[in-house]
Formats: sequence, structure tokens, C-alpha cells
Amino acid sequence: MHTIMIINPGHFHAGLVLREKHPALNNDVYIYSEAGPDLDNFMKLANSFNNREENPTCWNFNLYTGKDYLAKAIVDGKGDIAILAGKNDRKIYDIEKLHTAGINVLADKPLTIDADGVDVLSQIADNSAAVNDIMTERNEIHSILNKYLIKNQNVFGDFKLSGNCPAVEKKSVHHLYKMVNGAPLVRPGWYFDVNVQGEGILDVNTHFADLVKWMLFDDEIISQEEINLKSARRWSTIVPLDKFKTITKQDAFPAELKDNVEDNKLNLYANGELSYAIKGIPVSLSVEWALEAPEGSGDTHYSITRGTKASIIIDQGPHTGGKTAFYVAPEEDYSEFANALNKALEDFGTSGITAAKEGDRYRISVPAEAAPSHEEHFAMVLNCYLDAIDGDGLEDVTASDLINKYSLLAQARKKALNS
Repeated sequence: MHTIMIINPGHFHAGLVLREKHPALNNDVYIYSEAGPDLDNFMKLANSFNNREENPTCWNFNLYTGKDYLAKAIVDGKGDIAILAGKNDRKIYDIEKLHTAGINVLADKPLTIDADGVDVLSQIADNSAAVNDIMTERNEIHSILNKYLIKNQNVFGDFKLSGNCPAVEKKSVHHLYKMVNGAPLVRPGWYFDVNVQGEGILDVNTHFADLVKWMLFDDEIISQEEINLKSARRWSTIVPLDKFKTITKQDAFPAELKDNVEDNKLNLYANGELSYAIKGIPVSLSVEWALEAPEGSGDTHYSITRGTKASIIIDQGPHTGGKTAFYVAPEEDYSEFANALNKALEDFGTSGITAAKEGDRYRISVPAEAAPSHEEHFAMVLNCYLDAIDGDGLEDVTASDLINKYSLLAQARKKALNS
């Protein structure tokens, strides 16, 4: 049996890991944290899983609060798995101390927000104690289907390297104010400090960079020399004081943000894009944060993987009713292509997935029961992590992927700052 420790929770992802109970986990959960609203919000979410009517969890929370929370957690030795989701500036250094103590770590992204942190990660990303980040998007059915179809020569062909467009392109728009688990999300004031939270160029892009490597070269160990950064830029989202109050429930901008505040408006560098090549395949990633989604809409996502026979498109936005739409757009449509696509979907092994012609492309429909929600993905990540610990450990490629991913994003931040 394994026992979880939650270390200084500052992000709601720390709570979502506890959404479901795994049989290999003890009911006791040990929480070591500073006191304050971050902890209060975590406890509210974690307790909601115990108190829900349908399939409630049965966690027994053991709480320690104090500035020495990390040292106390290590000395007590109550748990063998530490979950971290909170302030990103010191996260990698907390991970280092836990790893040195022989404690397995599963942490929210990003593990580090600068090149110094990448150096630390390079020293600890081994198998002596399992260190990994929470990459929920690998469990998203459309990501899995995308990965599957690009490996099908009869449907996708080869990567389309001609022209001005990248072979892989991913972009998304997120919102600072949103609903989570049926309630408005309250973000801490430090979330708006890029020296603590990190800049947008290396936040959500962590997921995108991870998906690209996993989708293209899943089990292959790639050297850093095979990943070449070409360009990067950053830009700000303007956060007026009244919106900051709504999102954080705080009456004023923290003093730490004063250098980026003008006329009661915060310049938040939450947005970033980068282009690079991985083993010669050109990639473009872009993430933007808006204040609040228009009524009836939410976060948006667009992904296209361009092949010589067809492009694979994932689209989500107001024009799709907020739901994920998945398309296969052939370069040339003919009966053999339709047959190949249907055969590929049949071989995928998930019943109920169908293709229907819409104009010059095919819309792929995935039944709801085959598409777990984003919140459900956290339990799936934890389950895979536990399976690895109880088996042969994390795969050798994991450490390489972690180092390469965060090194790329740290380089992109530096390049954007200097451009």
C-alpha cells in the first residue's frame, strides 16, 4: 500500500488527484502546508470528494501547518508519494529535497520555470525515486486518436514538410476566471506573479510540448541536439484591478506586482508562443490567457497535424458549441481513403467511433463513455504512476522527456525575453 503526502497545495490540481480512490492507496492522506487561503481552498475541494452523494471517497486527512512544512514531511516519513501543485518558483527545489529523501514525487506542471531549475531536474530525473509531472492530456481520447492515426500510412501518409505551415501546430486560449467542479475558481494572488507562477510561455505549453514528443516519438529517447528552437515571443494580458478582485477575492494587487502595474492595471505575461523542430519536424505552439470566457463558452483548443495524405484536426470553441470536434481532412478524397479511414477506426478498438463526411473532410464522432472529462484524467495519471511504481519503475524515456521538455521551454522564455 502507498500513502500520499500533499505538499503545500496552492493549485486546485492538488485536490483533483484525490478525486478517486485507488485500491493501492491508504485512506490516510498527510498534508504538510503553510496556513492560509490556499490550504483552505484545497481542503474545501478535497472534502467535497468525501462528502459527495455518488461514490464518495473515504480519505482521512492528517494536517500539519507551519513554515517548516517540507522538513516536517521528510522527518515524519508518513508517506512514500508526494503530490505538489502550487508555487512554481520553488517547486523544483522542494522536489529535489523529497527525491533525496527517497520519496516519489508526482507534481503539477511546470516543474520549473527557468534554466536553473532545469539543471536541478537534470540531476534528479532518474529512477532512484520516481519523479514525474502530471500530463493529463495523454489520457484525452482525441489526443490518443490523433497519435494513432498519424502512424497509419494509409490515412495520414508522412509528415507534410513542404510549404510555410508547420507539420504540427497547437494553440489554445484559456481564461483566468472559470468554473471548476461546479464552483467559481478562486486563484491566489501569487498566481499573477510570473516570478512565482512562471510565464505563460512555459505553462500550458508544457502540455503541448509533451504531447508533440509523445505523439511523434513516444518511446524514443531523443537528444537535446535533435530539438532546435527557432523563434519565441511573449505578450501580456491586461488585468484591471476590479477583475483581479473578482478572481482572487483580494482587495489590491500584492506589492510584489507593483513593477507590472500601471493605472490600476496589471500587465500579466501569461501568453507565449514558440516554434521549433524535433528531429526535423517543424512545430508551432501558442498559448493565450484571457480574463473571462464569454457567456456560454469556455477554453478553446486547436490542433492540426499535417500529413501528405490527410491532416488531423482537433477543434474546440464557440463554433463547436464548446465541445471537442475531431476531423480528418484528406488531401484527395476517394473511396480507398474512406475505406482506409473506416478500417483504421475499426482497428482502434473503441466501439462507437464513427466517421461521417462533412464537406471536404470527415468528422470523427467519439461516444461520451469513451471520453472521460479533464477532471477524471487526474485519477488516470495517478493510476498509471502507481502501476509504474509497483512494476519496474518509470520508463527510461521519462527522464529524457522531462529534461528535454523543460529545457526547450526555458530556452524559449529566454529567447522571448531577449527579442
